[in-house]
Amino acid sequence: MRTTMKAWLIGAGVLLVSGCASQPTPPTEALFDCQALNRAVSSAHTGFAEIKGRLRTTPLTRTWQTDTQAFHDACVITAARRPDHYLCFGPLASDDPRGALVKGGEAITQCLGEGWQLQRTSADRLAFTREGQSAVVILETFLNDRGRRMGTLSVFQNAQHAAPLPSDT
Repeated sequence: MRTTMKAWLIGAGVLLVSGCASQPTPPTEALFDCQALNRAVSSAHTGFAEIKGRLRTTPLTRTWQTDTQAFHDACVITAARRPDHYLCFGPLASDDPRGALVKGGEAITQCLGEGWQLQRTSADRLAFTREGQSAVVILETFLNDRGRRMGTLSVFQNAQHAAPLPSDT
């Protein structure tokens, strides 16, 4: 009985391992939804009117929902200390936490295509601009309160709106 059970377990293990080995590796999920990012960029000149959904107003902000989700399904159009802009946030996983910005920048460059210029404006911030295009795309990274590398992806209507805000401290 013991030998039969042992043989059965070994056989089941071999089948399980061979089945797992023959399964295709799932494709790596794209970091950004390029179609959504390009839609946000193309709507910047109208103040994002084409992609604004329901408005929610608080004493400090105005926020519109949007179905244009370029990064982690966590995107809105918002206005607070800046005019209306498209804003997304989520984790930027990378084996090298400081390399997350570089990895994100490469993905955005592929999404935006030819003609866009990349400029590193600080250790944690990249700006993407294109001659003849007023919209500016910004990728920033930061560590959250749990020590995870996070990113914000923003599309601004112009370079003036995209300028870093002065520190509150």
